[in-house]
Amino acid sequence: MIADKGLNNRLEPDTLITVIKILAAASGSLGMVGGQAADIQASGKDVDLPDVEYIHTHKTGALILASVRIGAIAGAGSRGERPFAPTLAALTRFGECIGLAFQIVDDILDIEGSREEIGKDVGSDIAKKKVTYPSVIGISESKKRASELLEMALDSVSAFDEKAEPLRQIAGYIIERRS
Repeated sequence: MIADKGLNNRLEPDTLITVIKILAAASGSLGMVGGQAADIQASGKDVDLPDVEYIHTHKTGALILASVRIGAIAGAGSRGERPFAPTLAALTRFGECIGLAFQIVDDILDIEGSREEIGKDVGSDIAKKKVTYPSVIGISESKKRASELLEMALDSVSAFDEKAEPLRQIAGYIIERRS
C-alpha cells in the first residue's frame, strides 16, 4: 500500500522511496525480523545486557523508530522539503529511546501485568525462557532504565514547541501503560 502512488499522491517520488527504504530496513533482517531471529536464538541461553538491548532495539523498537522518522520525512516531504538535519536527528533519538522503553515496559508487564492488559498470559516470557531486561538486570533496574529512556526521549524533543506535545504524551504513555 505504501508504494501505491494512488494512495500516496501527496509525497514526492524521492520522499516515497526514502519512506519505503526506512520501513523495509526496520521490518527486515536489519530490523524486526533480525531482532526476532536473535530473540529466538537467545531463548534459554545466558545473555548479557548488550545482547538483550540488541534484540529489543531490533524488534518493535525498530518499527517505532521507523514510524517517527517516516512521520518527520513524510510531513516535510508533502511540501517538497526535507526535514532539517538537527530535527531529524532529535526525532531519531526520540524514536530510539521510546522504542527501547516500549520493549522494556513490555518485559515488565509480562511479570506485573494482567492477561487483559498485555493480551497474553502473564509470565509467558519466563515460561518460554525469553531474553528480557528483568531476566538480565532485574525488575527494579528495568524500571529505572525505562524511566531513564523516557527522560532521554523527552530531552531530545525539548527544543520543539507545542507541536511536539503528542510525541511527549506518547512517550509518557509508553512508560505508564497498563492496558
